[in-house]
Amino acid sequence: MNKSLCCIALLALFTTACSEAPKEETAVDTTQVQTDAAKTVPVGDTSQNSLDWAGSYEGVLPCASCEGIQTLITLQSDNSFVQETVYLGKDESIFKVAGKFDWDSSGSKITLSDGSKYLVGENQLFMLDIEGNRVSGELAEDYILKKKRI
Repeated sequence: MNKSLCCIALLALFTTACSEAPKEETAVDTTQVQTDAAKTVPVGDTSQNSLDWAGSYEGVLPCASCEGIQTLITLQSDNSFVQETVYLGKDESIFKVAGKFDWDSSGSKITLSDGSKYLVGENQLFMLDIEGNRVSGELAEDYILKKKRI
């Protein structure tokens, strides 16, 4: 009987010695954390997070007063860009613009610092109209810049 009493006492001692002290809870506003995360990273697969969009895109965009606008846009992974344009059949000087671009909240469209907008697709950029919509009609294919292969 003495042995079983000692065993029970030791078991009780080990049980209480191994239990953790109550932890102090810290209040975290999870709503704010979730809201901040939603502002920076779109949810699900988007052009921004699922395509290999960094690189150079080129093509000839339509021009009302020239033969076309030879365009080369290079997008960097740090959201910087360089755009080089040549107005074919005119001066043919290279106009170069560099700056930053922003992704829209859906992670599918970018806006360059000059205000021009593009839909980012698989190995191509679709130039958008002033309202941010894809150009439709007969000339729609002329508003696509193709990614250069290196």
